[in-house]
Amino acid sequence: MKKILCYRNSKLGDFLISIPAIKLIKKKNRNCKIYYLTVKSKFYTKLPEKLSNEIIVDKFIYFENTLKEKIKLINFLKNQNFSSFYYLQEKNTIYRELRDYFFFSLLNIPDKHGFFCKNESYIKESETIQIAKRVEHKISVNDIYSLSKQKKTSDFPIYNFNYISISIGGFSQPTVWKLKNWNILLRLILNNLNYKIIITGTKEDIKSAKLLCLINPKRIISLCGKNNLDELLNIIKYSKLHVTNDNGSMHLATLFSKKTLCLFNNHDPEGKWYPANKKAIKIRSNNGINSINPYFIYKKLNRFI
Repeated sequence: MKKILCYRNSKLGDFLISIPAIKLIKKKNRNCKIYYLTVKSKFYTKLPEKLSNEIIVDKFIYFENTLKEKIKLINFLKNQNFSSFYYLQEKNTIYRELRDYFFFSLLNIPDKHGFFCKNESYIKESETIQIAKRVEHKISVNDIYSLSKQKKTSDFPIYNFNYISISIGGFSQPTVWKLKNWNILLRLILNNLNYKIIITGTKEDIKSAKLLCLINPKRIISLCGKNNLDELLNIIKYSKLHVTNDNGSMHLATLFSKKTLCLFNNHDPEGKWYPANKKAIKIRSNNGINSINPYFIYKKLNRFI
């Protein structure tokens, strides 16, 4: 059985946007095992090997980004006898790509893919699309979007009431939508729509979520820091609509083609992290995320829902 190594320095969102590329690799290499190499992160203990009972990766390999650990890693990877390597890392500088090419050449893997590909405009092609095209250059955008979806499962909703899910955090973002904006949006939803609100997020979002719950403790539930990944998937899957900053939950919503309102900051190139989800509305201001008016978002939400 072929053993294939993929590399991308990944938080959850980075891994999720790599899924179409990984599925393409599996399609091109029947009966193979996918190994996914990434740097250890303080933000997670592990990435999901499967989503909605679909196996995406057979094994993750985590390493620490130090010279000593990299030497150990080279020796370990050499002994794995990989037949192919796919470079899925975000393009940055030619120096870094040359450095990575040299490093992975030391592994003596005969078949290497994904290096020195031309970066297209992110307005035309998001990171998700460009990664997938490193594996299959002629693949259509519609096919990439299809690969982003997960297979239907026969699970049931954890919460048996109508709700809108929101994600207020974003630890990789220099700026997220301010709490006062969320406060206005949530009040508009509660005053005009017959939905409860579930707030999702990490432990870092607990304090902010508690403040938002004070608006109406009976209709706002904070699950920040309380969910495992399967529970978070279920919550987003069965929400009426998901509203989020640019974070991993946006790409989780993509797995189910969930209606999503995505709020983007202006520090990254426009379009780079847009989700591969036809049901996502992407909202970005050149003046920064906090120039996005919550009344404008509510109008979008009300029409969308």
